[in-house]
Amino acid sequence: MKRSILSYITFASIILVLTTLIIYNYFSKYQTTQSIMPINPSAQPVDTLSIAVNSNSVPPSPTPTTPLAVSSSQRHHVSNITALSLYDQGLKLYYQRQFPESLVLFDQALAIDAQCYEALNAKGATLAFQGHYDQGLALIQQALDLNPLFVYGYFNQGLANELAGRWDTAIAAYQKALQLDDRDTWSYYGIASIYGRLGKIDQVLEYLQPAIALNPDVKEVARDEKDFAPVSKDPRFQTLIKP
Repeated sequence: MKRSILSYITFASIILVLTTLIIYNYFSKYQTTQSIMPINPSAQPVDTLSIAVNSNSVPPSPTPTTPLAVSSSQRHHVSNITALSLYDQGLKLYYQRQFPESLVLFDQALAIDAQCYEALNAKGATLAFQGHYDQGLALIQQALDLNPLFVYGYFNQGLANELAGRWDTAIAAYQKALQLDDRDTWSYYGIASIYGRLGKIDQVLEYLQPAIALNPDVKEVARDEKDFAPVSKDPRFQTLIKP
């Protein structure tokens, strides 16, 4: 009887050891895969609030972007999945201009993962909309330090500088976004809107045309955009934005 019990215990121990080794190997492989996950910019949201700082129009749907090639030296932090979930919830409130409420969720995301560059970027843009330009830009820069190929980060860098009235710096940031993704509709639009304020119709057309080509809904947004008031009577502008 004792010999049977001992044999059973020995057999059970062997099964437990084998099971542990299988589980360990599985998760080790999974974690390795996650650590080298390439960037997929198409999964990143496009901040539609920048299209019209003073516009009353409803923000259009995000425009899909073209995936970027990523070398081994450009791999970036992979954010915690729970932090990203909170970030997504906060972003919905951000699009609705519920800034205090969105900040709560971004802070919760960062409490879980301090290097969640998506939340850092969104928090920075939110602070910029509340008038805290330099504080917001510092957070956006942190996001870009964590992921130098983060198109949305350069976009929001342009947005924050535009809100602060630093137009040359804003244009440079939008152009950086376009260097990384030449299909980033709202970076084209951001540049066009700045030139609209300056009354430079040729530059407005240069950047507004590709934005409309990428997303025809831009026409409707541009028709209500106050930034284009200085050039709104120009026949070329009227032709470009007509339904």
